[in-house]
Amino acid sequence: MHNRMRWLMGATALLYIGPLMAGLGGYGWPLVPVFTLLFVLWQFIIRPQNWPRQFHDWTQYQAWATLFSNAAIQLLFVALLFGVGRGIGGALGFVPPYSEMLPVAISFLSIPLARMIWDPWKINETNAFLDHAIDQVAHPGNPVERSELNTARRMIAPLADLPDDTTPATVAQHLLALSAHADPAFIRTALFERARTGAARAEIIALILHSTDPALITDVHGDGPTLALALLPEDPELIGLFATRLRAAMPQDPDIWGKSPSSDLLAEWLAKYLNSAAETPLRDLIAATNAAQPEDGLA
Repeated sequence: MHNRMRWLMGATALLYIGPLMAGLGGYGWPLVPVFTLLFVLWQFIIRPQNWPRQFHDWTQYQAWATLFSNAAIQLLFVALLFGVGRGIGGALGFVPPYSEMLPVAISFLSIPLARMIWDPWKINETNAFLDHAIDQVAHPGNPVERSELNTARRMIAPLADLPDDTTPATVAQHLLALSAHADPAFIRTALFERARTGAARAEIIALILHSTDPALITDVHGDGPTLALALLPEDPELIGLFATRLRAAMPQDPDIWGKSPSSDLLAEWLAKYLNSAAETPLRDLIAATNAAQPEDGLA
């Protein structure tokens, strides 16, 4: 997996090298739309889950708004690379004598290479398995357990009414207050249930805080961090928060490694969130996960 991840990063680098070389070669701005089209095509091929899959969905305003906003971001990125290339060429006083088609070909080559290396749908298969595990955790059959779970559900209910700009520190205060009235295992199960049925942002933050707390990771039965990751929405900021907190928790107890996502699974998430706010936290978490791995590979 690690080799495949490095190969994917190398193939992706070719995409960026193209406009950089075009700028270095002194070619004009008319090539910018060509590279922008290639960058958007890369998004379609490597991240298909981020785009509508049915023709009907493309008739909706949101789909086109997403497309144009993404294209605008790629346009700015390409223009920046062109500018950097022009700057390097000007500083060196040298214009390489290659055809304008060479940079375009290099960027285009990154698309089939990246697709051959990486299967963008594999992460969905992994999440389907994790969803089944979550379903087993979230539905205890013992009557006493059901009563305690109902208590936990009532205790976390106020989180749904908190505004979207509620800070993690405020959510942490709520969790601390309700921890005296409900068992942590049932609080987590109730948070899992809410995340599966459309939780508010504050509830997702609560799930992240609860499932990445070092003491709770070890005290609560089950692979809390791994299951929580599968429930996170496609929000780089929230994924970054999860990765940052779990990275900090990882070295505090050897048992945390065995309950946390594997580096292979994290590498799949990293591939999905390259060039986003989640990229650096995920890279740091992968490094911490590898560092915490026992020599015999067992927790």
